[in-house]
Amino acid sequence: MARMHSRKRGKSGSHKDYTEDPKKFVSHSEEEIADTIVALKKEGLSKSQIGIKLRDQYAVASTKAILGKKVGDVLREKGVQDQIPEDLMNLIRRYQNANKHNAINTKDKASIRSAALIMSKILRLVRYYKSNGYIAREWNLDKVLK
Repeated sequence: MARMHSRKRGKSGSHKDYTEDPKKFVSHSEEEIADTIVALKKEGLSKSQIGIKLRDQYAVASTKAILGKKVGDVLREKGVQDQIPEDLMNLIRRYQNANKHNAINTKDKASIRSAALIMSKILRLVRYYKSNGYIAREWNLDKVLK
């Protein structure tokens, strides 16, 4: 798949090894894994950080293979999900940093364009999240950008 704002192709990624029975390598039960996910979220970790910690410290390579659900689905069921999804929040932080840079360096035209491209990605993602119910329809981006 091509990149969104360039005429180049994307990077090829690695693929997970699929074993016949991924549960035989895990010494924790499904309930323990779900409770661990909730505990790590309450510590303040993001979904991706939780996945990395589960992989490295708890030897859970894939929650989807073991639980049949992703980390975000487990958090949504337990009611401890974020108000704003992680990828959207990362884009908002990038946009704010680009705006700070643009305020200091007013002649940096490339940075001004990159800020516009980041905003385009944010608006596209907000439209997707609103249409699929991940964020409320009345949610406003202006409150977050201030």
